[in-house]
Amino acid sequence: MIQLFKDSRFTRFFISRTSANIADSIYSIVLLYFVQKSTSSVSFTSFTFTAISAASIFSFLLGPLVDRYSPSLLASISLFAQAILIMLVPFLIGDQYSSLIMILVLVFVASCFSMLFYPANNKMLPMLIRSPDRIVQANSMVASSDQIVNIGGYLLGASVILLVGMENTFFLASGLLLLSGFIYIQLKRQLDKSNISEVQEHEPQKQVSSYFAELKEGYTFVIRNAFLKVMLPFYALTNFAMSILIITVPALAVSYGSPIYYSLLYIAFFAGIFAGSGLINIMKKNGLVIALSWILMGVSLYLFAIAPVLWMKLSAVLMMGVFTGIINVLQTSMIQIITPTELMGRVMAFLHTLSNAALPLGALVGGMLSLRFPLESVLYISAMIIVGCGIILLFIRSVRQFQMPSEKEQKESAAGIKEPAIVEKLI
Repeated sequence: MIQLFKDSRFTRFFISRTSANIADSIYSIVLLYFVQKSTSSVSFTSFTFTAISAASIFSFLLGPLVDRYSPSLLASISLFAQAILIMLVPFLIGDQYSSLIMILVLVFVASCFSMLFYPANNKMLPMLIRSPDRIVQANSMVASSDQIVNIGGYLLGASVILLVGMENTFFLASGLLLLSGFIYIQLKRQLDKSNISEVQEHEPQKQVSSYFAELKEGYTFVIRNAFLKVMLPFYALTNFAMSILIITVPALAVSYGSPIYYSLLYIAFFAGIFAGSGLINIMKKNGLVIALSWILMGVSLYLFAIAPVLWMKLSAVLMMGVFTGIINVLQTSMIQIITPTELMGRVMAFLHTLSNAALPLGALVGGMLSLRFPLESVLYISAMIIVGCGIILLFIRSVRQFQMPSEKEQKESAAGIKEPAIVEKLI
């Protein structure tokens, strides 16, 4: 994996993503904790999370932009816009609900810009790294480092809230986003130089293709690909279930009386994702591993719901993170390998929309359920949905036969010798 950092472009990509991830961690904890503390309402926290995640419903509209223009430039624009909007939040903090509504509006707009960031990032990685085997390594490295950053970010977020207050915490997050944006601008110069022929080759097509025709092209690829078509509904259902968990965590932290407990739960989860992202390098990379991890992720959530004390909840969250990390690395790597580079932006944006559209719905449903039932009962429902998804996947033969194509298989496929294993199994 150290070989990856010998490429200065990947190093810039890694550093800028890390800075943005730190900012996102700090921003997330201070925002949701502020809302929960101000309102003492799980329902209002669910509305805040809905405002954050609802923007993902429209991310598919940004796919053609990612495929037409430099992904690093679009990522920097996204980060600069988010930084400015987050910087405005401290000036609106107050006790009145009107201030909270204004903050929710800013949060939604910032989230709209963040939807441009993720497809651009996902397109950049296969542009930097061509080998399927190294793409898996790179995703494992990025996912592992993301979780280290998340652990530090959430711990730092709680510490900064206690030391300097919520307002200055928002300013810190904004500054880190600006830093990341400037690094992406430097990366753009390197990517443009190394991909000039590719951009020129597709330029005439971009001039004659309509925006909606390009949207349809990305959609058609998704619905015709067996792997994406089978797995997508299950990603959506799981995100629906996980959003219920997300809106309950701030309430637990407030009940314990400190944002530190909020941080500890997330730190345990991200530590688990870090471990799972590393374990994938020594595990089989197939659909059976994904299905089993799905079931065990749901079981871990059930254990979290029934755990009576904090250390047991932390252990359950740690387990859940391990299986989440395994699923995330395999999912992202498979999509990047089977998707043509010229379609990557549209495909990633479309998948992001479909899988994450369930997040605001889950947050709203979870908020309404929390008004009527205890939080433990709401979490039981979430756990059952995830376990059910895993069991169904386990009984789908084609899912069990999913295989990650190797570098050798991809070269043979490119030469017209043999189809990659994942295509051969599914089509």
